[in-house]
Amino acid sequence: MANRLLKLYSFLLYLLALATSFFVGITFAKIVEAGKDQGLAGGAIVFGYGVIASVIGLIISLFVAHKINRKTIIRLNIILALCLAGFYAYYQIRYLNRLKARELETQKTELPKQPSSFATNVIYKITFN
Repeated sequence: MANRLLKLYSFLLYLLALATSFFVGITFAKIVEAGKDQGLAGGAIVFGYGVIASVIGLIISLFVAHKINRKTIIRLNIILALCLAGFYAYYQIRYLNRLKARELETQKTELPKQPSSFATNVIYKITFN
């Protein structure tokens, strides 16, 4: 029994459960808007949700590795790896979309390249007077 807790596939389960439950925690914080209108503390609040969820996920994975057989642990590792890849892809796409929106916003707010009418009048008077 205790021998199964120290196998490599069990350690992989612990690692995958930590990472996946961290993403579950920060996604839950996003859904309930935990860090909204908190200023600089918002990031720490969302990170705290992720840390608490990963501790809970680690405890659950320890109990699961103790109770179920090897074949089920390996299947659970595959499922957790796919969930982790999905979370990574989701947050990567959100990040790239936010960068693109910020870039478009800065392009819209740039000053025009043409000189103003005042500058044109001053230059005209200097050159032709």
